[in-house]
Amino acid sequence: MADNNRISIKKTSRVLAITCVAYTTVATILYDNYHIDLIDYSTPVILGTVTAIMSCAVLQRLFCSLFTKNYLSFSSKELSPIGTIHSETNPDIQEEFPRTENTTSTVSVVTQKSSYLEKYEARIEELEHAKKERRTAIISTIHDYTTYIMAKFFTKEELETLHENIEALAYGQQERYKPIRSREDNPIKSPALRHFAWNIGERLDIPLIDRAKFIKEIFPHELGNATIEYLSKNLRDSVTSKIKIDVPENGDYRFDCMRNFADGKISSY
Repeated sequence: MADNNRISIKKTSRVLAITCVAYTTVATILYDNYHIDLIDYSTPVILGTVTAIMSCAVLQRLFCSLFTKNYLSFSSKELSPIGTIHSETNPDIQEEFPRTENTTSTVSVVTQKSSYLEKYEARIEELEHAKKERRTAIISTIHDYTTYIMAKFFTKEELETLHENIEALAYGQQERYKPIRSREDNPIKSPALRHFAWNIGERLDIPLIDRAKFIKEIFPHELGNATIEYLSKNLRDSVTSKIKIDVPENGDYRFDCMRNFADGKISSY
């Protein structure tokens, strides 16, 4: 490509030199023999020709620059197969765009990575959905257990408030706690409340200190003399009470007394 440019420049220079010599010779002969000044006639033609050539050169550079930029932009965005064919047949274009194959490979890798991320997001969404479903099932089981085990200690209205307090505990909304009081003819004692808090807190994975705060705030009458520190350390003790410690086994959040009730067995509660 560079050699061809050099040959064209030499030919052009030679033609221009011969033209200048011929013009000078003809102008001299005409002036000496016929007193004709060729410059008067040729100057407008020369100026017009020069102006036309310069205008064409400027427009050519402008259009060439414009089309080159548009072509590069189009090729980089579309990765056209036509661009690939030109690169294979023309070594000059291949030098100008040497990374077409690498660019295609990079796009493929990015596409695969995007696919992996989409699968990751879908999997995380599935796990979150399963987690929410399990937690909903646990809370529902705790409500059934609470009604079954606490009905004899509370009125219907107080039991309803207890269920609302359990919802607040499950979702970390301690500001919604409302105090309640057990029946005067059948009051619930501190050991039973501690075991109850341990049983439901274990299913909900609630820290011991939060379980202690839960029963301390909603049972101020029954636990008026107990401190939160004492309650948190004695939630799971061996003191005999009307509510037994119920340890879940292998991730099973159900309660033994409820299984016995479903199987038609007599419960000691």
